[in-house]
Order: sequence, then C-alpha cells, then structure tokens
Amino acid sequence: MRAIRQYEFGGPEVLRLEEVPEPTPGPGQVRIRVEAAGIHRLDTSIRAGDLPPTMPRPELPMTPGREVAGVVDELGEGVDEAWRGAKVVAHLGPGSSGGYAELAVADETQLYRRPDGLESAEAVAAIGTGRTSAAVLEAAQIGPDDVVVVTSAAGGMGAILLQGIRNAGARAVGLAGSDAKLEIAR
Repeated sequence: MRAIRQYEFGGPEVLRLEEVPEPTPGPGQVRIRVEAAGIHRLDTSIRAGDLPPTMPRPELPMTPGREVAGVVDELGEGVDEAWRGAKVVAHLGPGSSGGYAELAVADETQLYRRPDGLESAEAVAAIGTGRTSAAVLEAAQIGPDDVVVVTSAAGGMGAILLQGIRNAGARAVGLAGSDAKLEIAR
C-alpha cells in the first residue's frame, strides 16, 4: 500500500510517498480503507517538530495523520462483526498515527459511524474540530439571554461555534481579521 512517510522534521517537502506493508489490526482494533484524512494546524506543527512543551515530538520515521474517514475492511480480535463494511470516521491518536495512508488502524473505541449522506471529507473535518467545538459549547452552557463573542470566527472552530450559539438562541458576535474572512463567518 502507499503511505506518506516522514524521516525528518520540516516543511511539506519532508513528506515522501512510499510503498509500505499493509497494517494489521490488533485486538480491539479495526483497519480502515482511508477515503479522507484530516490536516489541521496541529498536524503541520507535528510535521515541523514545532510543538508545545507538553506534547512530545513523535519518533521518526512515521506516517503522519491523526484523523481519517473511510470504510472498515478488517477486524482485530474481539471487535464486533457489525463494524465490518461500516462507513466510519476515527481519531487515531494525538501524534503520528498513520492516517496519511491507503489503510489505517484505529481502536474500536475511537470509531464513529458516518450518517448516510455525510461524505468522508466532511466527516473527517468534523471529527477533531467538531468534537472540540461541541465540548466547548456543552461546557459553556449558552442560553438565549447570552451574548457570546467568538474570536477567529472565520476558522473551522469559529464557524461551528457561531452555529451552536445561534442554535442555543443566543446572540453571536464574530471577530475576523478582514472583510473577506468576515464573509466566510456569515
């Protein structure tokens, strides 16, 4: 199978497309035929080796990619047979987790079924940013009498937060760096 491999930290030029052995799921894991992989700002920081002190650099060489969407094609020991052939989205882990490949392995506990009509690219975009945004909205307990200011409203999280705030009946104020970005947030 083909996978993106990284042998040193740096810009996108350090990534190489290579042939590698197919991964095999272990106990409690599945293998996913990857249709889309997520790339977020954190992924570029991991690639560059520019991480906060609380996050260790991954060991090299590695196959980057923390989030994928696709179809489960193989099950590890102890995994429910109902996952076979399921359209899923998964968070593979915090560091170098193997998502930039044709096949990736995920823990069964990190799988989410994709609803009919939700394409892979949209699902993978929502698994990290959407999950974080939902947690922020839940913790904030926003109600109809609230006015909430969202900085970076044109970003992925900002756009989701604005929708959640509106759905709660609250007034949302979005901040963006330019008129063009403000249009995105509307």
